[in-house]
Amino acid sequence: MSGRPDIVRPGEANDEVVSDLLAEAKSGWYGDAAFFRAMAHVPPVFKRIVDTFEAFGQGKHIDPALFELMRLKIAECHQCAYCATVRTLEVRDEIADKEDHVFGTIDEEGLTRREYLAVRLAQQLSEDPHRITEEHFVELRDEYTESEVIELLLFGSLEVGLDRFCIALELQTTGDGPYPDDISYPLGDDRTEH
Repeated sequence: MSGRPDIVRPGEANDEVVSDLLAEAKSGWYGDAAFFRAMAHVPPVFKRIVDTFEAFGQGKHIDPALFELMRLKIAECHQCAYCATVRTLEVRDEIADKEDHVFGTIDEEGLTRREYLAVRLAQQLSEDPHRITEEHFVELRDEYTESEVIELLLFGSLEVGLDRFCIALELQTTGDGPYPDDISYPLGDDRTEH
């Protein structure tokens, strides 16, 4: 028996809202409910995190595909096997051709200027936020409003923390979706593409 907390299994949630969110996560979000099942141990926090995720991209100009590119870069930086394996289903096909431009050295030529700046910000938040320069903020402000810059920072910071949550748990996929059920930590060069 592992000392790490296990995920909440189907039928184990006593909260109806949590049960509904877990059912939705199985076919929506990432097409894998392990991440949600891990958070479901703490229903009040879990519900608020889901609400927070749903709030991102509600503005006029930042679309979910850009957030997904940031999420994948953060996963790579932290070597989070779960986060680098699963894809946000809503934008999976839209970003598939851009993944190679995000992983490894960010390929500025393969991304739009807005994408490049956001992915670079994600990398800097992951690796060393003390080195985010005034120049980078000026570049961001050439492409994004002040509110959008804050939204990018909030999203990236949340993802940094949640990557570490998944890493600490060595979170595995549930095995009942499109992903392998034996991912290895730390993430290596054997990144799964979906």
